[in-house]
Amino acid sequence: MTLDELLEHLAVHDVRLTGTGDVLHYDAPAAASGPELVAALRSYKGELLRWLTAPADEREVTRAPLSAQQERVMEVAARSAHPASWNVGLRMELVGELDVAALDAALDGLVARHHALRARLARDGGAWTQRILAHRSVPLPIVELTALAPDAARRRAEVVCQELVATAFTPAHDAPVRYALIRLAPGESWLVLVLHHVACDGRAVTVLLRELAVGYRTARDHGSPDFGPPAATQCTDYARWQQGQWDESTRRRRLAYWAEHLGDGPLALELPFDRPAPRQPSGQAATCRFEIPRPVRSAVEALARDRGVTVTAVTAAALALLFARLSGQPDITLSMPYANRSPQAYEDTVTVLATALPVRIRTGAAATFAQLVGQAADGLFAGIDNLLPTAWIYQQLATAGRDAAGRDAAPAGMTVSFAFQSTFDTRIDLPDLTVQVHEVPAGVGRTALIIALVPGPDGIDGYLEYPVDRIADGTARRWMAGYVDLLATACGGAHHPLADLRGSLV
Repeated sequence: MTLDELLEHLAVHDVRLTGTGDVLHYDAPAAASGPELVAALRSYKGELLRWLTAPADEREVTRAPLSAQQERVMEVAARSAHPASWNVGLRMELVGELDVAALDAALDGLVARHHALRARLARDGGAWTQRILAHRSVPLPIVELTALAPDAARRRAEVVCQELVATAFTPAHDAPVRYALIRLAPGESWLVLVLHHVACDGRAVTVLLRELAVGYRTARDHGSPDFGPPAATQCTDYARWQQGQWDESTRRRRLAYWAEHLGDGPLALELPFDRPAPRQPSGQAATCRFEIPRPVRSAVEALARDRGVTVTAVTAAALALLFARLSGQPDITLSMPYANRSPQAYEDTVTVLATALPVRIRTGAAATFAQLVGQAADGLFAGIDNLLPTAWIYQQLATAGRDAAGRDAAPAGMTVSFAFQSTFDTRIDLPDLTVQVHEVPAGVGRTALIIALVPGPDGIDGYLEYPVDRIADGTARRWMAGYVDLLATACGGAHHPLADLRGSLV
């Protein structure tokens, strides 16, 4: 075992080291202790003691390249006028008897458990590198508002929450996670959790919330968190594994698929905006929330069963039809995130593994909505079969002269990102507490329309994030109401001629 391998082993298994003079002490979970660990610590005792004397913020335990997904986020975020648009913010409203010490210990344990939460990302000689620093405990920040009147406390809490979410990370120097507890009143608190998208996707957030519940419960009952076995895989493991996944022949074959699939169709939309594009966009974004009610959800699921496809394909086809009618463009390309949690070893890895697939839906080539659904399903499955880093696909288009904005640039103009978040589950069960979890938008956008659907207990919750420079609130609400209406109409008449399907916008 090399020193680097030992340091990574210590980080993965949460083995804590301290040094006093020339004496090295260690504290390890029972499952990580054993003769091999003791022998390695003895072998590298001098190096470890010197390592412990380095500043805590510079104690590196391992480093690795970035995965293609991490690199894509970093490249696009670096070009963004508002890097905070890549923040993922959650507000957990906690009502009941909160054990603050247990919550502090559980959050600290999550940071110790996952490399992605201790990573520093920067260019090293032109290539992106992630440095994983040793864990260093930081007390849970607490914002005390209990002395204020209830209404004033809530207003101040909203401000603090928004400031936490809207503050950009500097990935070269900051850990990609921050959190704080806001105490509004006795028995009422908010836990605000903010992650940089380079460290998470929807599935990773679900894993973190699940583990937070386990850590809180065990810390509350036993004084320290117990998450069970160490995390099976880390962001560094995935990045190293990914390096050998595409040989040159596979890469050429899959790029040829994307060239044929996207063809000469438009990647951006010309929508009936309320306002022309400003010379200097503000980057400000707003969120329109809507719901697909239970009867419409049932109709969507029935059509999906009848056609042997996923609900994602049905909802994507309806969205493509909506934007085709709004824009007058018969071909619509949706950027559709794919969870990409394969192979199974990486199912619960905390990092960003989701990959955006540009799926072209040709509304003019379908006679019925059922055919359009089949086309969307075929495009999704073929995209998964020909999975490549999104940057490579856009780089090929740039090389072919389709987009001169940069080597891995996204299409110029307004694009549409559509996510059916079936792996995103924000439910969390904490003893003696009622918990409600809300996503908190940063208030700045990514120069795209972002539409997400999240299955709820009854219907499907949805939101549209849109740029306020171009689109008015009333227009956003009208578009999404039209989408729900068109989805219901299309599922009810899936085998009728497509031109006969009417919605509230036409």
